[in-house]
Amino acid sequence: MKYLLAILPLLLLLSLFSCEPKDEIITTDPNAILSFSADTVLFDTVFVSQGSVTKRLKVFNPNPKAVRISGITLAGAASSPYQLIINGVQRPLANNIELRGNDSLYVLVKVNINPSDENLPFLVADSILFSTNGQQQSVKLVAYGQNAYFHRKETIGNTTWPNDKPHVLLDSVLVKADATLTIPKGTHIYAANKAVLLINGQLLVQGTPEERVTFSGLRREPDYVTAPGQWEGIRILTKSAGNVLQYADIRNTQYGLRIGNPGKAGTLIEGCVVAYAFLDGIVGYTSDVKVVNTLIYNCGQYGFGGLGGGNYEVLYATIVNYGNRLPRETPALVIADYIPGTEIKDKPTLLRLVNSIVYSESYGFKDEVLFDVGPEASLEIRNNLLRTNIYAEQLHQSNNILNREPAFKAPDKADFSLDTLSPASSAALVLPDITTDIKGKPRSATEPDMGAYERTID
Repeated sequence: MKYLLAILPLLLLLSLFSCEPKDEIITTDPNAILSFSADTVLFDTVFVSQGSVTKRLKVFNPNPKAVRISGITLAGAASSPYQLIINGVQRPLANNIELRGNDSLYVLVKVNINPSDENLPFLVADSILFSTNGQQQSVKLVAYGQNAYFHRKETIGNTTWPNDKPHVLLDSVLVKADATLTIPKGTHIYAANKAVLLINGQLLVQGTPEERVTFSGLRREPDYVTAPGQWEGIRILTKSAGNVLQYADIRNTQYGLRIGNPGKAGTLIEGCVVAYAFLDGIVGYTSDVKVVNTLIYNCGQYGFGGLGGGNYEVLYATIVNYGNRLPRETPALVIADYIPGTEIKDKPTLLRLVNSIVYSESYGFKDEVLFDVGPEASLEIRNNLLRTNIYAEQLHQSNNILNREPAFKAPDKADFSLDTLSPASSAALVLPDITTDIKGKPRSATEPDMGAYERTID
């Protein structure tokens, strides 16, 4: 009996070891390798010296037993532009990490690319190396670096931005009164959160149908292409005059373009695309604005607005909402002789809305136009395709087409050119001064199409 009592502790100890979970037993089998959520961690364009977003790589142990990862490191070691965050700690190397059977861990990856002499995007590559039971596995790291001109809290005089590299707005850029900022064709501008372009002088955007000027958010990942509110936008201030924006794309803003320069020479917006504004696309405040051959779509409030009176021409425009994810509560086009929330009211108002399409999917909207003006306002509204009920009686004449689906080619893909059976085809008024469309395609000399895109062939 006393011998049995003597060996009981030993038996108990053995039973404890025998109960160790299988997924915690570390295997040394060289065939017990890891698997990964991707074989390549890819970063979209990273602007030099600015750093990147953080990407996640999931590391799996698909084996029933635990493995000991003897090393996780970068192939480029200390000279690598990449940084690893492993178990919450940023470090170039991690040793002896135990991973239970059928468990996983995250490795976070960032990249910071130093400036180079290259103007075109260039490849920056490395690998993460994983050593387990004498086996080495790797995951590729790939980033495209891009040198750029960086702008932070600048006040500038007469300036032309070169187009050999992108321009990155990190904060406000102010063009002084009596100064001109010229942005030549093919220039790309990327803007960080809260960045804004303020114009108290003159803005000349000189894009062409072949080489457009682009304004967009700084984030280059696919999920951010259509994300609104990534930067503030372009604001025309009180002393500004004679602004011309031609063939520019303005995306991902809080508001695309706000114009508030009463009594100054007007702003021309021609051949432009304004999209994914969290608030308004284009709004003028008691100002003179002319919009020609321009597409405005999927904004959170107005696509185009003229508030507090002013002189507005909207010719051959397409102002639409299809697949808009923003909780919009306002019509797409609004003209008012007052500015809500201010003492500005009953201002002289002129609107010339010709050859344009203002429409949307239903989402409860019966009217996409609102004309909140007094009887003294001058309104020329003709040869448009409009979604409206409250103005059906007033606008059914003057060759306006009401409440008929425009039949765009592929609105779900943001293609707002006209299909062959569109009621807007061949329905526009000939405007001799406007001979091409948003893409530079010739307009029909006899039966042009409504909207920004010309389909008709004489």
